[in-house]
Amino acid sequence: MIVSHIKSLFYLKGILRTSPISSSYVLLQQSSSIFTHKYCTGTVKKESFSVKYLIENCGFSPETALLVSKRVSFESSEKPDSVLELFRNCGFSDSQLRGIIGKVPSLLRSNPIKTIWPKLEFLLSKGASCSQLVEIVTRSPRYLKRSLADHIIPCYDFVKRFLPHDKRIITAINRCNGIICDSNMVSNVKLLLDNGVPESGIASLLHTWPRLLNLTKDQFSVAVEEVKKLGLDPSKSAFIPALYAKKTLNKGVWDRKVDVYKKWGWSDEAIDRAFSQHPYCMMKAEHKIEAVMGFFVNHLGWNSAVIAKNPVIISFSLEKRIIPRAFVLQHLQSRGLIKDTKVLRAFHIPEKTFLEKFVNSFKDDAPQLLKLYEEKMNLSS
Repeated sequence: MIVSHIKSLFYLKGILRTSPISSSYVLLQQSSSIFTHKYCTGTVKKESFSVKYLIENCGFSPETALLVSKRVSFESSEKPDSVLELFRNCGFSDSQLRGIIGKVPSLLRSNPIKTIWPKLEFLLSKGASCSQLVEIVTRSPRYLKRSLADHIIPCYDFVKRFLPHDKRIITAINRCNGIICDSNMVSNVKLLLDNGVPESGIASLLHTWPRLLNLTKDQFSVAVEEVKKLGLDPSKSAFIPALYAKKTLNKGVWDRKVDVYKKWGWSDEAIDRAFSQHPYCMMKAEHKIEAVMGFFVNHLGWNSAVIAKNPVIISFSLEKRIIPRAFVLQHLQSRGLIKDTKVLRAFHIPEKTFLEKFVNSFKDDAPQLLKLYEEKMNLSS
């Protein structure tokens, strides 16, 4: 619908006419001598016009307008008017337009129908909503400077090899449109494939952490080798999250999390093994790590080495999974129905399975167990 609407607004031919000059422009003209002396001394007439236009039509401050005008100038409002009109009819706000023009001011000199609209229409044709379109372009307006035929479409088709559904590709682009703007994405994906990362791993990376693929080829290659040196197999599912963790966590954050684990008795070797097994254990916030370790060690009496061998536990929700299930296990132990609470599988299995095995199967205690479980879940909510 929006495609036909925009086309009708542009009469399928091209350019909107110049909008009437507003009263604020007249006021600006009246003070032109002062303005020119303060901001435009020594500049040519078209630069003065550009500054006034940027203030009048885009809402820039005089200082910002002067800076932007050094990167783009025009003597007529015809093209800028038609560019702004196209953006506004697509749902862009004035503040978003200022952000876009501030980053890529040359867009104001573009032909909106030949240069800008085809790239907007491309995303809409792939299922992008109006809000997604606005968000994608606002976040990275350089998308509109890339060639549709030579870059955007080839990159999109390359991504579709791993994410066959347009909806998933649009989601990935919305998270980082660098995957169809930058030149690094294709080479970085090929590097992963050459190292044995399966296509499912590439799909996971594109869908979850597409920004990682914006790294330069050299940066990305170094990161891949670093993770391989830790002993992670590129063909395994843990490799991609490990790559993300190592590249996005700075040394200070990484060292603080290492210190938290060491506080609970983990050695360097145990930390490396846990990371290799479940890289997400290093992506959790320090307070989350502390809370989970404290609950298992201090409240349940577990040895921290058990957690080190099963680091996925760190990723479980303390309030919605660990605590409610732990209280059920403690009740079963107090009734002599299980030997102890160190039942690892009780924390790994889905909720439905947990209720079947540790609640409903104990018929005499089932009502009380279910009440206890629900009380703890409600408290967490």
